[in-house]
Amino acid sequence: MEKSQTVKIVKVAIERSIKLTEKVCLQCKKKFMGMQIQKFCSKRCSNLAAYQRNPETYRENRMKSYHKLKAEKKTVGKK
Repeated sequence: MEKSQTVKIVKVAIERSIKLTEKVCLQCKKKFMGMQIQKFCSKRCSNLAAYQRNPETYRENRMKSYHKLKAEKKTVGKK
């Protein structure tokens, strides 16, 4: 005899209505329709703003990954 399940899993699609308001992107200054908490018109503008807040950190990380990749190519070429 099989044990009966105590939990039933049901897939549910949820639909929400979110009020959009006209906003101005903090990065590119374009007008767009967005949610209340949205600050940027696109992911691109969001990424640019993050880069401008911490440029040294981004440059440092890029240099580390570049040197790591270059070191890996050197070790592969020697074999």
